[in-house]
Amino acid sequence: MRRLIFITTFFVLIPPIGVHAEWKQGSAERLFGPEMSEEQACGIAERKARENALKKVTGEKLTSEDLLVCSEKSEEASCNLNRVTWSTIDGEIKGIRNRRVKTETAHTNYRKCTVVLEADIGTAEGQPDPGFDMTVRLNEKAFKDGDNLTISIAPSQPMYVTVFQWLPYEKGNNQVFRIFPNPYDKVNYFTKINTVPTSQGRQDYDMAIAFPPGMAATQRLVDEYVMIVGTKENITFRQSYRLDEFKGRLLEIPRQYIRLVRRGYAIVKNQ
Repeated sequence: MRRLIFITTFFVLIPPIGVHAEWKQGSAERLFGPEMSEEQACGIAERKARENALKKVTGEKLTSEDLLVCSEKSEEASCNLNRVTWSTIDGEIKGIRNRRVKTETAHTNYRKCTVVLEADIGTAEGQPDPGFDMTVRLNEKAFKDGDNLTISIAPSQPMYVTVFQWLPYEKGNNQVFRIFPNPYDKVNYFTKINTVPTSQGRQDYDMAIAFPPGMAATQRLVDEYVMIVGTKENITFRQSYRLDEFKGRLLEIPRQYIRLVRRGYAIVKNQ
């Protein structure tokens, strides 16, 4: 999707509320052979140990979404079913202590790295408001290079809507990128069903889908995502984030003031 580069300033109306935190132990192990270094194996084990500590506080929620991706829009088209499974852990690690790493022989040709640690787990304050929600639909689930994306949003209550694009293949600070509101489409207070681009913004711009450059020549399909954030007050968001930064920013907002909806879509490379 074409990115829109701009700076927008909003007023923050929700008073800041601290993130609740508590220490939990997490552990994990990873087998490795000659094809993997000890450093790589221990790195994988540590990431899993951190995740296991998170789950003890927040739990894990799994949702799935089916994307039927066709090579052409015709009766002769070949289609594949692509299932996207979301794993959501609503928390962040604010600190690590008592980290212990042990490497030992597991059996012939394989060793094992075990990581045990304690993590300071932060979670958002409050409880979700079940009456504050939205229905989100995309105009397509699979796009060709050059197609336009339209997002339909039906809020259960009036809300301020911010739309982000998540690009899993991106590195660094541009994994999560704000695409609405933008300089062409600034009014993000939705009181009823609306679209992005809005009727006003559609006169000035399109959200064009593009197959990402730099992919392997053999790769014909890539997944991208939009994340729609609804808030009860107008919140200041940056233009772009790393994924972990974005999750941390959302955790700063009390859960009764926010609703997040994710939708995946596929981009099919032009022949």
